[in-house]
Amino acid sequence: MILSLIFAFIGVVLTGLQALFIYLGQDTLCFNQGCEIVDSLTRVPPLYINIVGFVFFLIICFGLLRARKGSDLWRRFVGLLMLAALAAEAALVSFQLLITQELCSYCLIIFTLVVLVNFFLGIKQIFRGIVIFSAVMLGFASLDFKTGTKSIGSLDMGTVAHLRVDTTDRQLYLFFSSSCKYCETIIEQLKEENYCNLSFNPIESIDSFTFEGATRASSYLPEINKNFLHNLGIEEIPVLVVKELGVWTTLQGGQAIGNYLSLNCKKNLQNEQTSDQSINQSNGYSLPIAGQKDGCSYDQDCEDPANGSSTLQEILPGTGIRP
Repeated sequence: MILSLIFAFIGVVLTGLQALFIYLGQDTLCFNQGCEIVDSLTRVPPLYINIVGFVFFLIICFGLLRARKGSDLWRRFVGLLMLAALAAEAALVSFQLLITQELCSYCLIIFTLVVLVNFFLGIKQIFRGIVIFSAVMLGFASLDFKTGTKSIGSLDMGTVAHLRVDTTDRQLYLFFSSSCKYCETIIEQLKEENYCNLSFNPIESIDSFTFEGATRASSYLPEINKNFLHNLGIEEIPVLVVKELGVWTTLQGGQAIGNYLSLNCKKNLQNEQTSDQSINQSNGYSLPIAGQKDGCSYDQDCEDPANGSSTLQEILPGTGIRP
């Protein structure tokens, strides 16, 4: 039991420091971007979550001290609380594995502390913990979260601004970042002339974004956009996704996107046109376009252009799978 008390005290220190750092606006106890993703998807602010965690571990420490003095009531109460904590951690771990697909290092540390406190409470506690943890994990694994997010239009949840200029069913989604020089070029081209419905989907949080005629969303989740590209195997931006007549088409690279916009989104070019550089929708295979590299990796700062190519791809509707 003494080891459980030690690990619970560590939990008090960590959650207390985390709450203090968040309150002061300092860097938090996290070592990867998974923490930011998980924090952005919670309904309760991280500060309040850590305050609750701090109080929880304090209660566990107090209860363990009382239990060491012979209180059977406190021993049972602590065991019940730790099983509840283990169930909550199982839900959080499942959420990270199945939905965000990013692990939060700080969350994993707290999860480890909860597991260790339960482990050193005895064989019965270990057995109960395994049963509860497995039940929650299996319950989450049986649910199809990807289908659910697609059915409600996850890309719209990642849109910072919408531009509606016509009544056609064609919808364009532009994936970009504030540090990508090629993305800026595409946006400048759109400002000059654009007659397509357009959604702006940044892969990072942007404090201020304005585009003439576009309506700013009250909230958006940039992590959805990054995960969408990751699921397609795309590692560079800009990317333009075109949804039209049930077909989803992706264009990667400034050259390919610029060509598409010139051919399809200018008022004097709304009639049917054909070109060697236009999108060929006769089949679902990739059509390489030779030229200089004109994209930025969304995991690194944008570098100077180097030899490379832009690509066009068709994907199956709503699956993210190339045919």
